[in-house]
Amino acid sequence: MPETLALAEKSAELQQLVKRVANARRVVVVTGAGISVNSGIPDFRSASGVFRQIQAAHGHVVGKGRDLFDASVVFRSGAAAAVFYEWMTQLRRQCAAARPGAAHAFIRQLADRGVLQRSYTQNIDGLERKAGLRVWDPYQKPGSAGHVPWQQAHSVPLHGTMDHLTCQLCASAVPFAALPGGAAAGDACAECLQRSQAREACGRRALAAGKLRPAVVLYEELHPHGEDIARIISHDARSRADVVLVFGTTLKVPGCRQLVRRLAAGPRTTTVVVNNEPVCGRAWDGVVDYQVVGCVDEWCARVQRAWNAQSKITQWATKRTRGAPAAKENAPEPTSRKRRVSDSDSDPEPTSRKRRAPDNNSSLEPARRSARIATRGGPADYQQRQPLSICT
Repeated sequence: MPETLALAEKSAELQQLVKRVANARRVVVVTGAGISVNSGIPDFRSASGVFRQIQAAHGHVVGKGRDLFDASVVFRSGAAAAVFYEWMTQLRRQCAAARPGAAHAFIRQLADRGVLQRSYTQNIDGLERKAGLRVWDPYQKPGSAGHVPWQQAHSVPLHGTMDHLTCQLCASAVPFAALPGGAAAGDACAECLQRSQAREACGRRALAAGKLRPAVVLYEELHPHGEDIARIISHDARSRADVVLVFGTTLKVPGCRQLVRRLAAGPRTTTVVVNNEPVCGRAWDGVVDYQVVGCVDEWCARVQRAWNAQSKITQWATKRTRGAPAAKENAPEPTSRKRRVSDSDSDPEPTSRKRRAPDNNSSLEPARRSARIATRGGPADYQQRQPLSICT
């Protein structure tokens, strides 16, 4: 079972874990609805979450609150579909009015420090883009203003966003208007209507028009961009992050569980789950290293304080390094490095002497040769003149 640490307790092991995260060079973050609660967006599974609210208000239409987000249930009847469009419109307005929280700012800071490898979010609120992160959006065509290649994206929405509406028939996408007057959930698709009108003008039968729904992935339906997301996950899993942070999720969605297992497979990867309540049991042995019970915002604040401490130490070291050369220049030169002047440096260069032409007369008697050697001097005199003969 993963080791459980209480954020309220200031244990030495918790402090070491915070330092390890602060020193990480490659970080992957997986987030859930818990990080957006402080921004005014309710989560789904808590006692006051969206599922309980739907159950209390529309229990006669859907059996459970979760059924309103189940593709195999919600579109079976017009009444359930109408409730779905109503709730999604209300949620869209909440997302448009919300502002990023402390966890979103923390992820942005990871990106600014150059250590964020990727942020995967299960949320559909779009607060990552408001926080200044580059978000991969498959509905933005290449060359458009909002297009971000996945290689350059900070954040990848796993379940879509509320920024677009898609037609259930032709799959065309339009912006989801937060205010009345634009395209709304449940409206007829404009492109389907145009095709039908063009056929009718030619005397042919009319075509059915699909209805617009938010571009989010519901339970029991295939992900329209699942292959693209799988390619991004495979790339990041091979990169082997130093730390995987999981924020504000119960890890009950099968796709999210599989994602965390793949990212945590690195031999040197430390996986940390931060949530208000324990969510990891024995099933996460060998996958999750630590689960920290406490507020995600408080955890982010502790890591940020560790960063601030590192910055102060770096500034202090930089000041000392910059002051060292000036002191070194003003210091007197060591005596050992001074040049010693030898006697030969002060003496004038000796004058060159003319050499006597060699006597090659091999017929000289031994007596005459001995007398000439005695006149020119002995071995001591030869050692003094040898350098002159070498330089000649």
